[in-house]
Formats: sequence, structure tokens, C-alpha cells
Amino acid sequence: MTKRYELTPTDSRKSFYGKCYVEVAEDGTETLYSYHTPIIKRLTDGTLKRLWFGWSATTGRHIAAFCGMNKKQFEALS
Repeated sequence: MTKRYELTPTDSRKSFYGKCYVEVAEDGTETLYSYHTPIIKRLTDGTLKRLWFGWSATTGRHIAAFCGMNKKQFEALS
């Protein structure tokens, strides 16, 4: 069964107000969703896989809270 939790901001914001969440699959992989779109997946070995090939300031904040990456680092992922 997949579990889901709301992501907590790492900046001065109090909440993302339900705009992003992380789903944890039975195998332990975690997928960040921003506005119900899968953005990036963290495999059980810590490897990150890019699932979305766009960028916005808000989704960038979600990515930073999930894995600490900035735009340049995110765009360098395969």
C-alpha cells in the first residue's frame, strides 16, 4: 500500500497548503508530486530520477524541500 505525506517547506513559509506531497511506494521509493504532477523520484539507494522536464518557481521550492536541489542541479538529472 502506498503512503502519502505533505511536504514541509525548508524556507520561511509555514506550509505548501496541499500543493505538493510525497508518495512512498511499498518498495520504499519516494515520488514528489507538485500540483498532482510527478516531479522527481528518490530510489531506495538514494538515486534521484527526474520525471518532469519543466520548471517553475513554486515547483522549484517543492524540489528544494524534497531533495535540496536548485534549478541547475535538477535540470542536470537524467
